[in-house]
Amino acid sequence: MNKYIITTIIFLTILISLKFFEARFIGDLFGIKLPVIFITILVGISLIYFFSCKGKFVLPVQLLTISLLFSIVSAYIVWGQSIMDSLMRTMPLAVVPFFFLLSRFNVKINVLETVILIFGYLYFTLNIFQLLNPSTAYFGYALVSETGGYVESRGVTRVIFPGAGIFWLACFISVNKVLKKNENKYLYLPLVILGLVVPVLQATRQLIAFSVALYTFHFSVHLSLIKKVILSFLLIIVAVYIVSLDLLVFEGLHEKSVETSSEGIKYIRLITGEYYLTEFSDTMFTIFFGNGVPSGKSMYGAVTAKLIDKGIFLEDVGIIGLYSQFGILSVIAWVLIWYKSFTVKLPKEYSYCKYYLWSILFTSLTSGSIYNIHFAISTALVLFIFNQVELDKKNQFKRVLKFLLKRKLEGELKRNKFLVSQSYIIDPS
Repeated sequence: MNKYIITTIIFLTILISLKFFEARFIGDLFGIKLPVIFITILVGISLIYFFSCKGKFVLPVQLLTISLLFSIVSAYIVWGQSIMDSLMRTMPLAVVPFFFLLSRFNVKINVLETVILIFGYLYFTLNIFQLLNPSTAYFGYALVSETGGYVESRGVTRVIFPGAGIFWLACFISVNKVLKKNENKYLYLPLVILGLVVPVLQATRQLIAFSVALYTFHFSVHLSLIKKVILSFLLIIVAVYIVSLDLLVFEGLHEKSVETSSEGIKYIRLITGEYYLTEFSDTMFTIFFGNGVPSGKSMYGAVTAKLIDKGIFLEDVGIIGLYSQFGILSVIAWVLIWYKSFTVKLPKEYSYCKYYLWSILFTSLTSGSIYNIHFAISTALVLFIFNQVELDKKNQFKRVLKFLLKRKLEGELKRNKFLVSQSYIIDPS
């Protein structure tokens, strides 16, 4: 297939799977119905190649696909939620099988990287636009007040802009390439900086901690011990200086941390996690296959709505929320993914795949990044890139082995011909 057609399909798939960054002004047709129809067709085509793909990440993706799709049936059996309602809620999360279609067409990784970087800059541009106009929520639904504007929290107007997965993936790609020779540093450097700025703007403690730790690890891993000590010392000085500025965002983060620690065992995330882990899924069927994704039109949706009114949110407990909705198979799939992210070796230029999967691991207990629509498509892209690089390494090894074997056979053939010719000279009869 023509590379321009493939690039267009990838671009549209990312844009539609993100629901156009949850633009509130495009209406239900484009914001809800089109993504469901598009992803349903996309998944249907991708499933044709469910069994034909190879690589170390195929099994986890197959398990995720089975758990996501079967959860639609599970919601019907367990809660009586209609198949159509479940489709409308589940399909935007179920874009992961796009992995199989990308594998079938052997999409070039540099094409994917280019598209991801474009979306990284697009995300930040729209995010800044929304930050400058907080009184009207043009994008997203989280932290939006009844008046239609973003609420103030932790010392700032927090805009948790939708589509964060593709932005973080673009940042990790940039971090990986910014110091490489023959790379355009002016293309990557802004995204490297934004990877530190955005968590502060959003007042997200975990992302601030992860970004600082990752940057320190990445840029110091090849330094000598003395340089690592100097770098660590400089980071401490910078951190102390920034905190000493008494910026509202850091005051808000400090107050939130004090509030959380004072709650102790009553911390709402602990209550939520314990409830969904031990009480909500209380049958063998729901343990294996989950409860499905709740729809507001069903009894299941009404139950979860009452829990939300009490401050019990599924997304607050990450992997437990994944387990509650999609069952133990989905958890096994992610455990396999994380295990392979640590054990499968990658060329340095693709370390961003590991960084992305580690960021999901880091936030897997306290956010919905492990399964929600803001990360589903970027997860599919990362798993494909990881799998494709590993396959390319294996195929390259086979090609080298085949070449060496061929040279050896050619050498043996020439040697045998030489020996035959010599024997003929010695004994012409």
